[in-house]
Amino acid sequence: MKPTDENSNEQKHFDTPEQKVQNTHAVQLWREYFSERFETFERRKMQTVSFRDLADGKDTSYTFVHIYRDYYPALLNAGQFFDEDIALLYKYHVQIETLIRLFSFEGQYGVASYMQANFDATVEKLSDQMYVTLKQINSEKLLLENKQLIEESLRNFQSLYEIPAKWGHLLFYLFQISWSLLYVEQAWVEKYERQLLEERESGKASQMLELALVHFAFASGKDELAFERLSQSEKKIDMVHYLVWMKLLVDKQEWTRLLSWLLHLKPNFLDGVGTYYYHSDSREFFHEYLNYFWKYAQHTGDEDQYEEMLIEFLPITFYEYGEYLMVIGEHERWVELQIIMGYSPELIQRKDLKEVVSFQKETVLPIYHQAIDRLINERTRKSYQSAIKHLKTLRSLYFELGDEERFSQYIDQIATVYGRLRAFQEELRKGKFIS
Repeated sequence: MKPTDENSNEQKHFDTPEQKVQNTHAVQLWREYFSERFETFERRKMQTVSFRDLADGKDTSYTFVHIYRDYYPALLNAGQFFDEDIALLYKYHVQIETLIRLFSFEGQYGVASYMQANFDATVEKLSDQMYVTLKQINSEKLLLENKQLIEESLRNFQSLYEIPAKWGHLLFYLFQISWSLLYVEQAWVEKYERQLLEERESGKASQMLELALVHFAFASGKDELAFERLSQSEKKIDMVHYLVWMKLLVDKQEWTRLLSWLLHLKPNFLDGVGTYYYHSDSREFFHEYLNYFWKYAQHTGDEDQYEEMLIEFLPITFYEYGEYLMVIGEHERWVELQIIMGYSPELIQRKDLKEVVSFQKETVLPIYHQAIDRLINERTRKSYQSAIKHLKTLRSLYFELGDEERFSQYIDQIATVYGRLRAFQEELRKGKFIS
């Protein structure tokens, strides 16, 4: 469907600036409105602050916060559209505009050190909102009815390439989500991929170029080619980029492809197990990876791959593997896991222990035996007292199973083996296990 003359890009008179973004199908008009609105916004803010105070961070009448809290919502509220998808596209370009203004502010005036964390959080929040916006757009319908508008959108998207180099990871994130959720025309993917290949052959090289080629292979569904290009990259690829590709596959419910990426990534995470306990990023990335594996298992019913992964990554997957075994009702294997990991009853979630006891009392006995032996061998009065508490629980379990004789034999055994530990013998007598 072609835009009507009313929505064309030709010069025309508007009674108010807002009419440029009211049901108009032209990114250029949107951008003109953004610029006009920003000039007014910044002029009003600058009237009460000197440049020196602004540069020194001494005045709070104009900061990047105002761009996000005042300028950004004003642009969002100005746009009114009959078509919901075009309204979302407009919102996406408002978000691009806001990002660019934020980075421009940072470059021109700087951000005070005590505000840097807030600035970074604002940028991250805005980029997350862009992902949500793109997911809501029916890109296929929009391409069918307004292809020229999407082409104009793509040209405007490229203005993000001018953001500071230190935000390169964010730029590629936006590249990934935009080329996967909005610019999905395969002819465009192939065209830009050819251009990048020609640039590389001519001697140009950059990590962004290499990553873009990987993503174009991904966007074309050529995962083996993507893996090959990843392996050829001279620089190590940040894990966050891998996780975005998997997130996109989850959102599109492409489960077979997701498994390919999960298995391809497994060696990377196995190699990085040593850093798990020392770096918060490693832990965060691993658990996101784990979550995608769980989603794969949930939606496909293929739990073998998931369980194999959980076993390979023990002990860091201890809780996840224990939860998995509880879900599938493998109580004996759950107990074996607790014993292998050396977990005593007080470290095990009460609800899990209670559930296993309710189904199979006899399976939990080894957990208590192991805990009691370990506590006795610690050889402190406090550890003996803890062992007695577990012995009382163990006695109840054996009696409920109708196996009092076996418990009596166990008490005789430990009383004999640890007969020289006077303090322990005293605790046994206090607990009325021996006379």
